[in-house]
Amino acid sequence: MITAQTLFGILPRAMLRCASVLVPEDRRAAWLQEWNSELWYVSRANEAEPDSLYEKERRAAEFCLGAFQDAWILRREREPSSRLVIRPSRSAVRCAATLFLLVAVSFTCSLLLPNVRATMRPLSYQDSRHLVLISPSGTSVREEPSMPMRQMRLWQGRAQHVFSEFAFYQPVTKPIRIATTYTPELRIARATANLFSLLGVHAAYATGRDETMPTLLVSEAVWRQQFHGDLRLLGSTVEVGLRKARLGGVITKEQWRLPGAFDAWLLEPESSAAAISSSARGFVIGHLIPSDPNSGFGEEWRMYAPQPDGRLGSFECATLSSVDHVPAGIYIFTVLLALLALPATTSLPLGEYPVQRNRISSSLRLRRWMFLGAKFVLLLPLIYCGSLDLAYAFVVAPATAQYIQIVTSFLIGLFGFRWILKDQRKRCPVCLCTLSNPARVGEPSRSFLGWDGTELICSEGHGLLHVPELPTSWFATQRWLYLDPSWNSVFLRSF
Repeated sequence: MITAQTLFGILPRAMLRCASVLVPEDRRAAWLQEWNSELWYVSRANEAEPDSLYEKERRAAEFCLGAFQDAWILRREREPSSRLVIRPSRSAVRCAATLFLLVAVSFTCSLLLPNVRATMRPLSYQDSRHLVLISPSGTSVREEPSMPMRQMRLWQGRAQHVFSEFAFYQPVTKPIRIATTYTPELRIARATANLFSLLGVHAAYATGRDETMPTLLVSEAVWRQQFHGDLRLLGSTVEVGLRKARLGGVITKEQWRLPGAFDAWLLEPESSAAAISSSARGFVIGHLIPSDPNSGFGEEWRMYAPQPDGRLGSFECATLSSVDHVPAGIYIFTVLLALLALPATTSLPLGEYPVQRNRISSSLRLRRWMFLGAKFVLLLPLIYCGSLDLAYAFVVAPATAQYIQIVTSFLIGLFGFRWILKDQRKRCPVCLCTLSNPARVGEPSRSFLGWDGTELICSEGHGLLHVPELPTSWFATQRWLYLDPSWNSVFLRSF
């Protein structure tokens, strides 16, 4: 007859026998022997307890239930990592996705912001390679008006072998009166009649010109805000300051890429060539004669020409096509400058990672470097689009926008490159997860025989990272330590 004591003695061993079915066949005998021996010690410990038979066997059964978990872990044990494709951690995927999202947002902002969109687009001028901005040496052609009107008139009166035509415009500030309504003071470019014909620009909603009075062209913003987009006003007479002019059309943002931000352009009639004072200072654009000698000048050069006082003057010349290259040139310069400044702000080595050919496949090592490269690749367009968004989001002077782009592009690049290196140093080389659980190890007084610093661990159990507190001659940079398969059960995974 089977007693209760006999039944309770058979039940735990039956549970172990059932759990052994989950264990791989090549390891089943050793596993079952190990758990049976552990069960014997548990039974001996129960015999020494004064509890009831039910309580003793309940504890034995709870012990045996743990065998099912251990058997399931062994069942899920994966093949060696040399034959295993380990997926990157969620933190690595989130990191790459966040960078891609930032790039997408900054690029979308660049397309939505009118000033940034106009800067990114190529010039709409038909012959920008032969249109030249001229300014006296020692001044910036893109900042303040520096060319006197008398200088251009001197060149117009002399035989030219370099330029075929000149145009001039002068920044002024005046209000515009429409019937009985005055606008606020607007930034107006007072220009010669051939300014837009030299650029090859045709105003939108343009009407016929009146040779007896100036023609006023307004920007899109002024056309909507002050004129309410009323097409019936085109061709009507308005007052610019104390002078009457004819409202002739609208200039879009893409059509004006010269120095200066203006709300309107006042074109003087050709019959009033002397309407602009000889002492007026502004900007001069010349049309370069297409020829073999002139094609060798390049995009920027210096020329010497006579001045009204009879002396020989030096002038800086820059083609309008070079304006397209300014944002890209600033971007390349600041990125290179950030890379040069990087060694002075952070450590470049990523640490020591011992190569274990039997444990870490070449594909896993390659993926780690690809992840590092992907972060650099995603950061580069973020620097370009982000700096343009911050520099050209609002209407500012071109020179001011360029200074803003220089500063923002350099800072985004420098701190972005620093973050990439720091982030890479704190990731597991196997699964690319962010290391966690920092622990203080060692003492500073024992750095000669041991090491003193911080230890971090991979949550998947692939290894430990040792970061020294003070670099020494034998422990100058962080080191990675791979964990052996004996740690599998601790992290519920296999190597």
